[in-house]
Amino acid sequence: MSELTDRRQDGEAPLRDEPARSPLAEEAVESVAAWLAAIAEPTRIRLMEILNGGTASVAGLAAQLGTSHQNASRHLGVLRQAGIVARRKAGNRVHYELADFSGWWVVEQAASNLTAQP
Repeated sequence: MSELTDRRQDGEAPLRDEPARSPLAEEAVESVAAWLAAIAEPTRIRLMEILNGGTASVAGLAAQLGTSHQNASRHLGVLRQAGIVARRKAGNRVHYELADFSGWWVVEQAASNLTAQP
């Protein structure tokens, strides 16, 4: 822990009683950064928001976003590669759904924190 995190500004009691943690492995840092980059785009946030309510086809998602089929598909590909969305065949169509809700949870937490501040 650094001086700033383990001591109050007046130099008295520690801010928290947690034991010191080991630094993250470089591989973990790189993986987290790549995962955050996958969700750090407005269209992808909107896709997660829509898919949080259920499944949808690329055409349906593109229509809801007011974007092209290709653009929606490209962003879904990034989210799929990151493991955030999954796709499944339903007849002639492919439907997308959230596979990992932690991405949406992070977005909700950030939005809540950012909109709560004056």
